[in-house]
Amino acid sequence: MILIDAFNLIYKFPDLEELMYNNQLFEARQGLIKKISLYHQHRKKKEQIKIIIDGKKKPSDATKKENISNLEIFYSHDYSADFLIKNMIQKGLNPKMITVVTSDKDILKFAKSFKTKMIKSEKFSDLVNLAIAKITEPLKPEKETNPKISAEEISYWEKEFQGE
Repeated sequence: MILIDAFNLIYKFPDLEELMYNNQLFEARQGLIKKISLYHQHRKKKEQIKIIIDGKKKPSDATKKENISNLEIFYSHDYSADFLIKNMIQKGLNPKMITVVTSDKDILKFAKSFKTKMIKSEKFSDLVNLAIAKITEPLKPEKETNPKISAEEISYWEKEFQGE
């Protein structure tokens, strides 16, 4: 299982960071979910991914958990995302099988005490960007679709096939 500290990770993607600075919280969260979803869809190992987000989905929304594209999204409401992440580690059946994605020193220290695996947000964002680049990279054709053949090349091959 992978636990993601959403706001900590959002700031590691320049496009999402810009949305946050422009007060577009909803769009930044949706962008993060989309990136993580693409990352998850194209991984061979399909571990469970939980994204923990500070606060509510919307100001008057009571949603605490939702599933989007095989991801579990948790909203902390009156708690901090840090509190929920620590709680999930502490109450996990096997904390050693959990990987926490954050650069928050307090969470990292807590996770270490449970021998939980850790990936800093900066490194994880690089992994996500690499996976997305592989997915979105246009396929290069094996050969040119309309190769240009010079008169010299035509002449050469005509001689070859005629046995001269």
